[in-house]
Amino acid sequence: MGFFDLKVKCAICDNNIGLNRFQLSKDVWICPNCLKKLGGNAAFPILRNMSVNEIKEKLNNTTESLSNFVVTKKIGDYIYFDEQNKKWTIPQGMFKKVIDGNRIFDYNDILDYELIEDGNSISKGGVGRAIVGGALFGGVGAIVGGSTGHKQKQTCTKLQIKITLNNTNHPIEYITFICTETKKDNFVYKTSFSLAQQILSMLAIICQSNSSNEISSTKSNFSVTDEIKKYKELLDIGAITQEEYEKKKNELLNI
Repeated sequence: MGFFDLKVKCAICDNNIGLNRFQLSKDVWICPNCLKKLGGNAAFPILRNMSVNEIKEKLNNTTESLSNFVVTKKIGDYIYFDEQNKKWTIPQGMFKKVIDGNRIFDYNDILDYELIEDGNSISKGGVGRAIVGGALFGGVGAIVGGSTGHKQKQTCTKLQIKITLNNTNHPIEYITFICTETKKDNFVYKTSFSLAQQILSMLAIICQSNSSNEISSTKSNFSVTDEIKKYKELLDIGAITQEEYEKKKNELLNI
């Protein structure tokens, strides 16, 4: 099958695709629509190492993830939250924002986050630690250079939040508010900075909840282990029978 063969079907949706297609392997092609659903050009190198069945399964999972995501909270058009299912996503697109099913993450995927202005870290936080920096507590422009004694810059060229994830396909996500030189007394900067603080607050709440859940789970595991150990000691000294020990152990392990 040559490139100029017009009788080509997409290996995923089975539609005729003509010359508007991408080659996954020698005789396997994919249409732009399916490629977009699977994560676009960034996902192409990964897809080339997958079988057709694996790609179809990935697409089904992506479609299911997208259909189950219900937006209950938005902060601007920068980040959406599904508070009931504890999921979040950064919508894609310059003008018309759309949700990418490949980039819907769980709350517990978040490892840490950081507000960065012109390459300088203003504040950061994450699972197991409190937020560091004054972004949540000071006014606009009250942080940068605050501890150095240097005169603060009056403009900002880039303002973004970096989120590090426990996800090998998407280990880092960025939310970009400003990407051109903007005066700090400008409405755009002040609005962007305010939205960034709201997002940091939400991320801090999520990470605090993740940390609390981990601690609670750890304590619960220790408690169960200790209880089983106690009954094992009673079994060893003959205070209870093997049957009584097994019954109690199964109750503690919810078996």
